[in-house]
Amino acid sequence: MGVDIDLAANTASIPAAKVAKVQMYLDEVLRRPVGDTLPLRFFEELLGLLNWISSVLVSGGFHLALVTSARRAAAVNGKAKCTAGLHAECNWWRGVITKWNRVAIIQPPAHAPSPFHISDSPVTDAAGGSNGGGGGFYAGLWTAVEWTDREKEQLDIMELEALMYCCFLKMLIDTDPGLVSGRRFTARNDNEPWVHACNSNNSNKPAIAVLLAWLHELMALYSFSVELEWIKSKDNPIADALSRGERRKFLASAADCGFAAASLVRLQMPDRTSLVSRMISAKSSAKDMLPVQ
Repeated sequence: MGVDIDLAANTASIPAAKVAKVQMYLDEVLRRPVGDTLPLRFFEELLGLLNWISSVLVSGGFHLALVTSARRAAAVNGKAKCTAGLHAECNWWRGVITKWNRVAIIQPPAHAPSPFHISDSPVTDAAGGSNGGGGGFYAGLWTAVEWTDREKEQLDIMELEALMYCCFLKMLIDTDPGLVSGRRFTARNDNEPWVHACNSNNSNKPAIAVLLAWLHELMALYSFSVELEWIKSKDNPIADALSRGERRKFLASAADCGFAAASLVRLQMPDRTSLVSRMISAKSSAKDMLPVQ
């Protein structure tokens, strides 16, 4: 099928020449102005290439909706128009493929086992209100952050939960990519709407869609797959305490799980300003589409 398999290293890779070919097709779409057209054969070939790369690139299949729609439209009309949405989808692919090393670790089919245990799964939580914040914990690595006034005013609790979850995964990657690379694992969170959106890889909330696109990019670049599992708030005491700034409760809960205070390592939250701005902008754009009352 054109994928190079290395059984010794347990990896699959796409030849560099094929990636270069895909980049050429993507660039052709991106250089066309909105409203310009391309023929059916072009979209068939582009969709075929991207589907093929998605067999190796983790999460790539989640970003083919507009290319698929263009191919269907071209099948009827002989051509299909380039749209802003198609440009955005191709930009996602262009950005990922440019940074991707073309290699994915062949992963076992199962995620980390349940029932939940704090030693094998990251946990995150977010709290709203005037003193709201976010927290994350994994095997002694932890973080706590206070939300800015802008975040508390513009993002609802589901969006804050999702933001904390995605940022904490990025923090683990920044600390040691080996914590996630090549793994299928389970994380835990007590916000049911976010758990559903993350596992279905889909949301009609624009700010959540922004986070899912970023999460999929991380999954593609670092070749991991993560599944969210809902847990009750009472079963998530460490992350809950971190999200509320309750240091004593955090240390006590960590100790109860076998993590002494001296073993804990705090991770620093990366700058999230740009990400939050994109989330808020996406929400604003959706509101602008509503008719004036």
